Amino acid sequence: MRFADFLGNGYPVISFELFPPRTEKGMAELEARLPRLVDLKPSFISVTYGAMGTTREPTLALASRIKNVYCQESAHHLTCVGSSREEITAILEEMQRNSIENIIALRGDPPEGQASFSAPEGGFSHASDLVEHIRGFGGFGVAVAGYPEKHLEAPDLETDLRNLKRKVDAGADMVSTQLFYDNRLYYDFVDRCRAMGIRQPIIPGLMPILNVDQIKRITGTCGSSIPEELLQQLEDAGDDQERVHEIGITHTANQALDLLNQGVPGIHFYILNRYFHIAEIMERLKPALQRR
Repeated sequence: MRFADFLGNGYPVISFELFPPRTEKGMAELEARLPRLVDLKPSFISVTYGAMGTTREPTLALASRIKNVYCQESAHHLTCVGSSREEITAILEEMQRNSIENIIALRGDPPEGQASFSAPEGGFSHASDLVEHIRGFGGFGVAVAGYPEKHLEAPDLETDLRNLKRKVDAGADMVSTQLFYDNRLYYDFVDRCRAMGIRQPIIPGLMPILNVDQIKRITGTCGSSIPEELLQQLEDAGDDQERVHEIGITHTANQALDLLNQGVPGIHFYILNRYFHIAEIMERLKPALQRR
């Protein structure tokens, strides 16, 4: 199934995002969790793609395993970084051979040590170019990224929205957002997108907080903010990890419930290869998902 098939079935698209572990131990731990994650019945599971294509083979292997061993639809992240047009075409051919039908197309972050992004020789400069190439190749559902609080490199919100408009006009089926912790940011973002003429479904992205220092690093890197009240609750919990987990899980569950009650087309969860927190969140969402 491609993204358009999920979006057209009348139910919220619920998806989980994983990353390829860098160690054998990490891979073994994720392998043990995969059956339980599949049992939560997401619409699809996406797999991220490292800088300079550093996880190209592990990304493909994990996305293929999810699809062909666990019979769970998967989505393969793909970036412009480090690959020429011909190399991108070869990757698309590999995906097709592995029955992968969905791609999350991104420009990608500058490689480590580089202050700004530069297109590889014979490659693409923008995600819109990558989307156009994928569409020309054919056979894939395509999602692109949206930024409720603006991409870090964009000078202002208006410029960022124009960049998003180019990506969706190139052929994206849907937009998946960067993580956020205040739903008003998402609702405002959707309103601005619609005013810009973007009509594709916009899927909110949520990341449960399980570690205060970790989430400060992540939000600092991606340009997302943490509401002052939520941050104070987390800091007041101190070293009580059970309390931190409960605050983080409850906040994300409440965010998701509000979004679903407002009729969003789905939710994309950044789960950091964990299970227990998303299992609890999905349990709390059951009534809202059943109503839909």
